[in-house]
Amino acid sequence: MTSTQTVRITVRGEMSDRLATVFDGMTLAHLDGATQLAGPVADQAQLHGLLGRVRDLGLELESVTVSQEED
Repeated sequence: MTSTQTVRITVRGEMSDRLATVFDGMTLAHLDGATQLAGPVADQAQLHGLLGRVRDLGLELESVTVSQEED
């Protein structure tokens, strides 16, 4: 049995679809005054890379949720 981590990153404001392209493989959802990116992550290094992009783009981080899914 293997497990996959799924991450949900929520940032304040509405991110454009064009800007979201830097988050390869992530699904974009517009919430009330926020944007959520969701998708699988292979390991902590990939998660830190995604959070680094959030920082580098000057986005305001609201939350990060990581969940394990059993296959």
